[in-house]
Amino acid sequence: MRHPIARRSGFTLIELLVVIGIIGLLSAITFGLFRAANSSRNKSKSRGDIQAIAMACQSYRKIYGDFPCSATGTDERFRRDLLDQLIGRRLIRTTTPGGLPTLLNFDDSSLPTGSAGRQKRSFLNLGEVNTNDNSKLGAEDWKGGNPACREFVDAWGNPYDYRYRVLTTVTKYAEWKSPNFLFVCASANYVDAPSEGDILALGEYWDPAGSGGTTMLRSGIVPGTYFDENGGTTGPFRADNLVNWSN
Repeated sequence: MRHPIARRSGFTLIELLVVIGIIGLLSAITFGLFRAANSSRNKSKSRGDIQAIAMACQSYRKIYGDFPCSATGTDERFRRDLLDQLIGRRLIRTTTPGGLPTLLNFDDSSLPTGSAGRQKRSFLNLGEVNTNDNSKLGAEDWKGGNPACREFVDAWGNPYDYRYRVLTTVTKYAEWKSPNFLFVCASANYVDAPSEGDILALGEYWDPAGSGGTTMLRSGIVPGTYFDENGGTTGPFRADNLVNWSN
């Protein structure tokens, strides 16, 4: 008498573990490819932003004689003043020959033609760059009463960092030695600065090569100490227009 062959009713534990392992491996590969593609897309977008803002700064200088400056020199103020000037809310103007430029509202009464009917002069297009209110530049952003829109942000949602001259005093204005401004995207490596201050109080833009540190190269490489604000308080300071970055 022949006995019927027993049929398996399910998978063994080993088979299940193998299947789970394969699924996990495929998921990891897929996630890695997604992250790489997303990172590449973000970097491409941010490089485009940097180039657009750099061109806007050049256009601003042709009209007003200098790149966008800061009224006070704190980290947040640099970013706010940059946005305000590039979208036309504010502008720099020298009221006395050889004197210190002043940052004025676009409709300040001291400007030629006064405030009546004076229009903003924008150097960026609507929808060109993201801002911190998580939307593209819109028509409302050109109104001075919109406090939400105060700084440009990269594709990761982190603020772009900008440094140039400070308008507090003639001495402070002259401390920025480079003819260029510094504009940086730190990408996913961005960290908030631990303290506020101007370029002499912070070490983040000081080139410490003379003391064996890392040089901020013209190639666009941001030194690892970029966000270390405990550096030296003496120059020389330097700045380059950065359209690529590494950190």
